[in-house]
Amino acid sequence: MKKPTHQWETRRHRAKRVPLEMLPEGSAWEWVRARATTAGPRAEAFALEFEDGRVLPAWCELDAQYVGPEAITADPDLAHALACWVFARGGRHQNLRHPNGELVAAAPLSARNLSTPGLSDAHRSQRLITLCPSNAEMVHALGAFERVVACEESSDYPPAVEQLERLGPDLAPDLSRVAELAPDLVLSSLTVPGMERNVVGLRARGVSQLVLAPRSLDEVFAEISDLAAVLGVSGAGEALKNTLRAERERLISTRPARRVPVYLEWWPRPMFTPGRDCYSNELIALAGGHNVFARREGSSLEISVDELLDAAPEVCFLSWCGVAAEKLDPARLIERPGLEALAAAQAGRVYPLDERYSGRPGPRMLEAARIMSAAIRDLA
Repeated sequence: MKKPTHQWETRRHRAKRVPLEMLPEGSAWEWVRARATTAGPRAEAFALEFEDGRVLPAWCELDAQYVGPEAITADPDLAHALACWVFARGGRHQNLRHPNGELVAAAPLSARNLSTPGLSDAHRSQRLITLCPSNAEMVHALGAFERVVACEESSDYPPAVEQLERLGPDLAPDLSRVAELAPDLVLSSLTVPGMERNVVGLRARGVSQLVLAPRSLDEVFAEISDLAAVLGVSGAGEALKNTLRAERERLISTRPARRVPVYLEWWPRPMFTPGRDCYSNELIALAGGHNVFARREGSSLEISVDELLDAAPEVCFLSWCGVAAEKLDPARLIERPGLEALAAAQAGRVYPLDERYSGRPGPRMLEAARIMSAAIRDLA
């Protein structure tokens, strides 16, 4: 399957990201060029290509999204698409405005209000498709995995996933094939940027979906209840929550008093780490540490070598997305140019952390806290 050329696609338009250094000339883009001069780290510009040939601009930031009245009138699904963009980047409030700043819509966002309306415990879904690994693991933990007929290609647990049809990568599954399979329900996700393509694309195809995108353990518990109700297995949901809550309490009771500064790396080049709006902060806290970038806005941040040096973590964990734990070599950070002065690197306090636990907000995520606690406890 070819990599999609668009960020999302509704029934009436496609959105293509426009690099800020390549913004088009012309009066229609003048206000976008003006905003680009003070762009924040998460700002993106889009060309909205409508079915009638019009190409209209849009500008997205976490705290506000801007589109002209012509675009909003042309496609009532545009607001939903922009809300999905915000949610996938850790935002929890939509602030939709015209280019002149006039407010169009402002509302809190939740995964459930971005899902298909009307899902309830009467749905009793029997044919499921899961579009990220944590969703497959959630269905398994609820004892309903025999209902899953297909999943994206990065799911590796439970072992029964090996028997399923694979639909492509989690950021670009074959959504037309999803529709052909006619599932009762798709479990989609907005846990990372780019997944808005899936949620918006399924909506355009009329496929029922429940979006799961927790940013904390409490949100994991809430989504366990939500999914269990939709699947008709509420008892299993309560049992799973009780197990996870008991383990959380055990971690709290055994963690050291001093919170150790921690750097958790999602990706090495460029360097990405969790920010304020990520469940990783809670996992680090349960292990006895605190994320040195927890005050920075967003769920996933690109940082520089100088910023990491200034943050001065005492311990670092490598948890690269999609990279097996046995291939996470601490030397890749310890010997990285520019990090010679990082105390944690000099002391060899750099450890691998399997992203199957740290990178998946679901029933196995507390294993990441258990792994980190072993390294952190030695420093506290």
